[in-house]
Amino acid sequence: MHQNIQGGTKRTHVFESACDFFLWGYLKSKVYVRKPRTVDYLKVSIREEIATVPQEMLVNVMQNFEERLRTCVRQGRHPSDIIFRN
Repeated sequence: MHQNIQGGTKRTHVFESACDFFLWGYLKSKVYVRKPRTVDYLKVSIREEIATVPQEMLVNVMQNFEERLRTCVRQGRHPSDIIFRN
């Protein structure tokens, strides 16, 4: 869940949550290597990097996220020792 501007929360799709945990950080590390100087170039860079994310990485991200969700359900809380894998 994300906080919205009014201070409430909105539900997000499971894939969006996985992106929050890993994919956006991965993309940021790839995009900012290019040192984008304009918003237009930043947008182009983001689109190009998204197109190059390996399918296997997407599958691994989702499997890892699902595993973490199952752990939360089993433990009844958010685990404090989460290990992120790619």
